[in-house]
Amino acid sequence: MKLIIPDNIEKIDRDTVVKFLDIKPGTTEPSWALEGIGISDMGIEFNPQVNSEKWVIEKNSRNDHSSNQKQSSISKECYKNDPCFEFIHSCIDKLNCKTHILDVEFWNEVEDGVYKAKKSDGKVVVTKYLSDKTVIEYDLYYDGDPVEGTVTMTKGVPTFTPSAD
Repeated sequence: MKLIIPDNIEKIDRDTVVKFLDIKPGTTEPSWALEGIGISDMGIEFNPQVNSEKWVIEKNSRNDHSSNQKQSSISKECYKNDPCFEFIHSCIDKLNCKTHILDVEFWNEVEDGVYKAKKSDGKVVVTKYLSDKTVIEYDLYYDGDPVEGTVTMTKGVPTFTPSAD
């Protein structure tokens, strides 16, 4: 049997899913900087928390997916004047270095120039600085539930609008 793939299927390119970090998280308005300079691979690990219970009258377990512990483990080559590098560098030796994370899906356009996005509170934990290469490694932890919404871009700067839900 020959499979029929619908005509409207389109591949999503990696550069259409981007992450911005708030590099001045203590201020009233976020100061978003695009994360990705010096990074060749970056994803989000969900680290699902699944509780299992098997009743004596059943052969198979019941599973409850109770939460996720989202994080990104990032290895970044260091570039002077990269706002994200300079912010991450400022987190060295700090505990609970706070930020906000904005994940934008530029492939997922809601209307002309408006894209699906999620905003989360986050923390930066530097795990390694320097080696044979000039690299900074860190974990970016997502705190709590994300706020769903949309983003519009003006001169390369995102403006996040929460959904009305």
